[in-house]
Amino acid sequence: VVSSACAELRPPSLQTALAAMAQQYYQQQYYQQQLLLQQYYQQQLLLQQYYQQQQQYYSTAEAALAAMAQQRAAKQAQQLQQQYYQAAPQYYQAAVQQLLQQQQTVAITLPADAAPGVSVDFQAPDGRVLSFKVPAGYGPGMQIVVSC
Repeated sequence: VVSSACAELRPPSLQTALAAMAQQYYQQQYYQQQLLLQQYYQQQLLLQQYYQQQQQYYSTAEAALAAMAQQRAAKQAQQLQQQYYQAAPQYYQAAVQQLLQQQQTVAITLPADAAPGVSVDFQAPDGRVLSFKVPAGYGPGMQIVVSC
C-alpha cells in the first residue's frame, strides 16, 4: 500500500514535464498568433473605413467643385447676357440711325449752272455736305430727289 502512495508523490517524469511545457508554449504561441491576426484584421477594417471616408470626402469635394464650376459658368453667362442687353440698345439705336440716314431723301432744286454730269453739292439734314452728279435729262431749276 505504501508503494502506491509513493508513486503518487513521485514527481512527474522529465519527459512529461517537457511535453507539458511544450504544449503550454505552443498554446501561448497559438494565442499570440490569434491575437496578432485579430489585430491585423482590426487594422485592415480601420484602413478600409479610412479609405471609405476619404472616398466620401473626395466625392463630396468633387461634387462641391463641380457645383462651384457650374455656378461660375451660370454667373458668367448671366454677366454676358447683361452686357449684351446693355449694349443692345446702343447697337439698335446706331443701326436705326444708320438706316434712317441711308433712307433719307432730300428734294433739291438744281442751280442755274446744273447740267448732266456736273457735280452739285448740298447739305444733308444731319449736317453732312454731300455731292451728286446731275443725271441726263435734268437741267437748271428742275427738282430732283436725292438719297442721303
